[in-house]
Parts: sequence; structure tokens; C-alpha cells
Amino acid sequence: MQRPQPSYEHCLITGASSGIGAAFARALAPRAGVLTLVARREERLNSLARLLESKSQVRCEVIALDLVKESGVSDLLVEMQKRSLPSVHLLVNNAGYGRVGRFGDFPFNDYREMFELNMRVAAELLYRLLDDLQEGPGRGVINVASAAGFQPIPYFAPYAATKAFLRSLSAGVAEELRSSGTRSLSFCPGPVETEFAKVASLESGFAKPGARAEEVVQIALGAYEKGRLEVVPGLINRLLAWSTRFAPLSLVLKVSAFVLKREIGGPSGTGPAIH
Repeated sequence: MQRPQPSYEHCLITGASSGIGAAFARALAPRAGVLTLVARREERLNSLARLLESKSQVRCEVIALDLVKESGVSDLLVEMQKRSLPSVHLLVNNAGYGRVGRFGDFPFNDYREMFELNMRVAAELLYRLLDDLQEGPGRGVINVASAAGFQPIPYFAPYAATKAFLRSLSAGVAEELRSSGTRSLSFCPGPVETEFAKVASLESGFAKPGARAEEVVQIALGAYEKGRLEVVPGLINRLLAWSTRFAPLSLVLKVSAFVLKREIGGPSGTGPAIH
């Protein structure tokens, strides 16, 4: 069936304080009626909201909270209800972070919080908002996965695994929602000029970020509007993602390990990298 045109009346963006999340907010502001911006850093959200409201006829709602908390998603939905916000037309599941280094270099609680945010929070938000997203025509979800989700990556193993989960969930749900006309896009960018790369100190020539967040977000929105299931911005990223389907796993692991060893400069990685 032909899908109706996308509706952006109320867009909910997680991880909206910087990087790809903030770029989604800037791109959607001219099209949306309401933007709900969610992240932990309230000052950044308020600054972004003031900028968007001054440039576009959009209402911005700032909700600063920690989604990793067990009650994080419930707290968000309760707060939205208190503010009498309309039902969600587009969910952008963007909040997430990664750890670069050997599995075991960091306390397990660090990994647990990454698993919670990258997988459980994204899945729970989609689950809790499914009725909203099927309530009217033109609604849907953009799940921000990663090109890292196409293969296991030594020294980046937990992060790559979380993004593989999100890719799979997004594609499976897309088929379930197809008859209702609801969109589900898995967005899989490679290295992008965001805090993710700066904080993680990804410095080698191979993985140096070459794309701007604004550029890849425009690609994501174009794919979403066409009803695509998945998009990988950049020819090199697409070729690498495609090649992992045919190359032996042992070769994929060796190449990935070589690249990431250069990135971390040894056995230890660095701190969290935020979308």
C-alpha cells in the first residue's frame, strides 16, 4: 500500500542536546508544530530550544532527565502528559553512547548503562508509543543505529552489539507496521563530526569523521520520507556494510581489530562517546 505523506506535528527527539540529535531538531523545526527535546543537559536543551523558536514557528518543549533510570521512560511520558502534549507523530530514537577499548577495561556498570540506553530505552520508548505512531496517517520512528551494527567489532564490541540489536528490531517492527502505513527507519551513519568522535578520541585517518551531522540527518529524513527501511549514508560506509555479508567472519574481525587498535593506541580505551 502507498504510505501517506509524513506528518511532523509532534516530534520527540532523544539525545537532543548535541550531535545528531541536535541536528535532527534543527532540520525538523521548520516542519514541526511541536518539538520535544530530551537529554540530561538542560542548559544545552534550553539554548537549542530558544534558537529554534526564534528561527521557526515551532514550539519547543525541553525535558531534562536521565532515561537510563529504571523509571526514565515512564517519567518522560508522565511529564509529556502533564504538559498536555499532542500524541507523537515522529519518534527519533537517538540517545546512546559507546565505549572504545577491550571488553573488561571498564566497570561493568558502564556497559550496563550503555546497554540500557542504547537498547532497552529505545525499545521501551517505541513500545510505549506504538499506539501514538499508529493513531494517524504519516507517523513513524527513526531509530539511530550505526554502520557499526553490521558486524562485530573488537575493541568496540558492546557498542556494535547494541546497534546490531537496534537494526534488527527496527527492521522487524517495520514489517509489522507496514499494513498500517507507519514508517520505521533504521539510520546507520558512519563516523560523524559529533562529540562521539571527539570524546572517544578516534583519530586515525581511516576512521576520522568526514561527514557533518546536518548532512547525514538530511539523508536520513529523505530516506524516511521515501519509506525506506534502512539507510547508510556515504558510499564507503555502504560498501563496507555490504562487504561484511560476504567476507569470512575471521577476516572481518581481523580488519576491524586492526583499525580499532590504531584508534585506541593500545589496550585501553577512553570515556563515553555521546551521540
